Amino acid sequence: MDNRLNSIVLIVLLAAAASSLMIAEVNSSIYLAQAKESHGHSTTSSSKSSNPGAFTSGSTGGGFAVQPPPGTGPLTTDTANNSAAALSIAHRLAITSVNASNTQAELGTPCLPQLSKFITPPLEARFTVIKQCVTVTGRVAWTRYFERDGDANFNVVLDPPYMNMLGPGSYSQVFVNHYGSPALHMEVVCQAPVTSTSILAVGNCKGYNGPNFKPLLPKIGQHVMVTGRYQIEMPEMPGGITELHPVYGIKILP
Repeated sequence: MDNRLNSIVLIVLLAAAASSLMIAEVNSSIYLAQAKESHGHSTTSSSKSSNPGAFTSGSTGGGFAVQPPPGTGPLTTDTANNSAAALSIAHRLAITSVNASNTQAELGTPCLPQLSKFITPPLEARFTVIKQCVTVTGRVAWTRYFERDGDANFNVVLDPPYMNMLGPGSYSQVFVNHYGSPALHMEVVCQAPVTSTSILAVGNCKGYNGPNFKPLLPKIGQHVMVTGRYQIEMPEMPGGITELHPVYGIKILP
């Protein structure tokens, strides 16, 4: 009888010990999972700050989703100017560029749509025009005077009222690696001899009788006002880059 009682007590003690071990293991697993989740969130946050084009959903710590800035989105590989992706981006940017439209209307800055005839049809086919005439301000961050197609190009980091005018590709790491920072790309047509033999450039400046912008071409760091045709060029980089092309007017600001 005593032996049977001892056996029962031993079984109960072993069962209790096994249960304690299982609880400890579960608690340990939960802790490790929480630690791993916390580490993953930290990594996502740092990748956003180091890569302006790598916007991913996350948490602010208060349960609110982190949203990408207006005008950004997935870097689509669609290159057609009339693709669903291009038209969707253009529609969104037409809304977020209202300040540029208002500035042009209020100041009455000249619009010169006739300059678009100095863009060849093959090049024109790459563009999705968002607005025919807008005016923006910002600081010059990159220049190239001149391109082989005769254009004078520069980039402007936009002032706050116009910052939502950049397309997805203009925020991408590809763009940043090439130009240094997200910015609106500017192309001033036919300011130098055309030396390119590309189908996109041959004959583009034949009979050019537009403005001579060379005395107005800005330097890096200058604050400028620029007027031009606002568009997105989908084939240039994944996601498409936004630009004023052709530029209609340049003013150096204080």
